[in-house]
Amino acid sequence: PSPMKPAPFPRTAAPSLPLALTCAATALPAAAKTVAEWQTITSQAKIPLEQAITRATQAVPGKAIEAQLDDGDGMGPRYEIEVITPAGDSVEVWVNAITGQAAQHKNDGAAKRKDRQRLEKAKSTIEQAIQAATRHTPGTPVSAELDSHWGQTSYQVEVLQANGTLMEVKIDAVGGEVIRAKKD
Repeated sequence: PSPMKPAPFPRTAAPSLPLALTCAATALPAAAKTVAEWQTITSQAKIPLEQAITRATQAVPGKAIEAQLDDGDGMGPRYEIEVITPAGDSVEVWVNAITGQAAQHKNDGAAKRKDRQRLEKAKSTIEQAIQAATRHTPGTPVSAELDSHWGQTSYQVEVLQANGTLMEVKIDAVGGEVIRAKKD
C-alpha cells in the first residue's frame, strides 16, 4: 500500500457466541434483578432501606455510601451496605431485612480515593437522598449509592413503584434536589 492509503484491516473470524454472551453478561451490573424478583424481595423485607442503613452504621460506625436490598443468596432478604469508617476503611455490613440484625461482613481495607472524595463533597446523607427520591418518586427504595453524574457528586436511588416500574432517581449530593428521574 502507498503511504497515503492506509493498509486494509486483516479479516478475522467473528467472535464466538459464547464469548459475545460472556462479554455482554459481564457488562451488566451484578445485582441486576427483574421487576418480579424485586417485588418478591421487597414483599419479604420487613425493615426499610433507611432503617437498614441506620442499623449498619450502629454496627460499624461511619457513613454509608452504598446500600442495596438483596435476596441473600437464598438465605432470606438482606441489605448489603458499604460504610466508610472514620479511619477511612471500606466495610461491608449485612443487615437482615426481616429482623434488622446487622453485622460486619467484610473489611475491604482502605476506601477508594474517589469514594472518600465524593463523601467529602456530599453535604447530604444517603438517608436524606432516599427521602428526597421517594418524595419525588413514590415507592419502595431498593438501592442507593453515592455516585457522580457528569462530574457532579450525586446519589443514585432506585425506587420500585407500586405499578412495578423501577425508577432511577439522581439526587444532587450537595443541595439535595432531584437532578433527574428515569425508568431503569
